Amino acid sequence: MLAAIAPWARITRCTPLCALLLATVAATGCGNWNVEPVRLSFSLNSSLAAGCNGIPEPGQLRFYVSNLRMVEVNGAAAPVMLDAQPTQSQDAGIALVSWVGQCAGAQDDPHISGKVARGDYAAVEFELGVPFERNHAHPLAAPPPLNVPSMFWTWQSGYKFLRLDVGTGWSFHLGSTGCVSPSAVRPPESCARPNRATIRLPAAVAWDGVVVVDLDALLAGIDPTNAANCVDDYRAAPHCRHLLTRIGIDADNGQCDGGCGHQAFFRYEDGAE
Repeated sequence: MLAAIAPWARITRCTPLCALLLATVAATGCGNWNVEPVRLSFSLNSSLAAGCNGIPEPGQLRFYVSNLRMVEVNGAAAPVMLDAQPTQSQDAGIALVSWVGQCAGAQDDPHISGKVARGDYAAVEFELGVPFERNHAHPLAAPPPLNVPSMFWTWQSGYKFLRLDVGTGWSFHLGSTGCVSPSAVRPPESCARPNRATIRLPAAVAWDGVVVVDLDALLAGIDPTNAANCVDDYRAAPHCRHLLTRIGIDADNGQCDGGCGHQAFFRYEDGAE
């Protein structure tokens, strides 16, 4: 059996579902000789307030991560199979990362963990957001962490991919917009502006160092004490457009701007720094 499936980690034409199924077989039926653990540890950089993580009471920062994958030097992507945890849905491949003011209800150790086939990897990629097919489903029937009420708008609009509330009462809630359906409780067939960002970082972040969530870079030049909230049509206000730009999204079409390569919200920091 080992000889029959050992080469799969180097297969480049296998579909993501095929690779995920093979990873499951390898992890459960043949030991863990051809898979390795992946762990993304998140650290918040914020000067909003002194104290716990820089999120003032009653503020919070939460965001969904989906489609986590490792990218080989030849460009082939290997999906990461998430571990079963309260903040992760192994079936949906979605995780929720959270910080809450004064640490009340926050993750003590914000991270995402899973397993991937061994390979020669150059990068790690993930989506900031919830995939369309999961974004407009019934939240009461959804598995954790998609069952968090404060992260859901309506069936029409779907989830808040990112929710930032600060103690001044200012909020930035990122989600898909332009979602058309007969009513707010009917799922749409499409959304004009998906507003999902693709984040690409060095592969080393999966094993060493941290993913810095740079809230200061996101809010640079924006004063949350007097700025208008950014919770719906991000095109309407210049500061809301800037927020999407710093996440890598074109506010006009809701797509990655230049592959989201210019995003400034996430960065890799070596553990030795």
